Amino acid sequence: MQRIHGGNVYEVARRLGCAPEDILDFSASINPLGPPPGLLNALVAAYGRLQHYPDIHNRTLVDALARRHHVRPEQVVVGNGSTELIYALPRILGVSRVLTALPTFTEYVRAFSAAGVEVDRCYGTWENGLQPTAEQIGERLDRERPDAVLVTHPGSPSGTVLTESLRAWLVEETRRRGVALVVDEVFIDFCEEESFLPHLAEHPGLVLIRSMTKFYGIPGLRLGYLLASREIAEAAAGYLPPWSVNALAQEAGAYCLEQLDYRRETLEMVEGERDRLKIALGGMGGFCVLPGRANYLLVRMADDLPDAPALRDLLLRRERVLIRECASFDGLTPRDFRIAVRLPAQNDRLLAALRRWVDADRESSRVSAREGSRKGPTGGPCPL
Repeated sequence: MQRIHGGNVYEVARRLGCAPEDILDFSASINPLGPPPGLLNALVAAYGRLQHYPDIHNRTLVDALARRHHVRPEQVVVGNGSTELIYALPRILGVSRVLTALPTFTEYVRAFSAAGVEVDRCYGTWENGLQPTAEQIGERLDRERPDAVLVTHPGSPSGTVLTESLRAWLVEETRRRGVALVVDEVFIDFCEEESFLPHLAEHPGLVLIRSMTKFYGIPGLRLGYLLASREIAEAAAGYLPPWSVNALAQEAGAYCLEQLDYRRETLEMVEGERDRLKIALGGMGGFCVLPGRANYLLVRMADDLPDAPALRDLLLRRERVLIRECASFDGLTPRDFRIAVRLPAQNDRLLAALRRWVDADRESSRVSAREGSRKGPTGGPCPL
């Protein structure tokens, strides 16, 4: 399996012969405000700790996370990014078969497959926000008998959330069957009120995978964590290597959790700009946008437009703007692309580039139609 992820500005810059800073990156969904104010000073103050090993138990950060989520410290496990925890999941849970709702972050299937776990797939439809239904999950639980179910909430790359009733059903149904329930919540900071966290005490096999890098703008530090029962958390800690979270990442995580004004500013800005982008894209014609709740939007292009890889290449070449085409996601198509929510002026730059591209393509289509050389399907109305 080839690794294709957003945010690879270094490789793109090498191909274009420019600096990474010259690229306006909409392919990685990172807080456009950047790290919280004051974090640099906190890291400089912690510089002297580099001569020591990090705290092997991540105690300060674990305690801060436990306070934030109102759980016991014994239920929190910190990792070198959520991806480290994802790759430990098969051993932590001891499963041999997992039902995965797709599309999702591609490293889940890679991690389970690498561990020899059989992966059953359940595909969401565009009309349902690319999320599974209770009927889909229930039918596969009966037929496939998996040891675990994986759902992504908000979806990746859809950004959509599972309904409250489906969340409650999933918790009860998997608990009743003795099946582990893994929920990817790495973008839940943008809609915390939708979290599975209130169900944690109900289900001994519920595991929530979270990230600090997206919301707090620190992907270069690699910092993720999971929330689970004490038994699962102990198993997780036993499978992770010692000192996997460095001293500066521990300091950054604890500092970020205290920045409540930054959190409020982020939520207000992202919600406003996300809604503005959705309305603007929908008004262009040719784009159907899912109602995401995270800091990104998934867009499907009409059939009468060129595909997403062509759009990505053109935007890079002409505008130095990078979007995430999504054909590499199992369950999506070459007509799908994802854009991060960035600062207002940056979002304006993207919208202007997309308008120019759509207008130019439509004008070319009209000329071709007059000449009788262009035929084919149109995209039709957006179903959402």
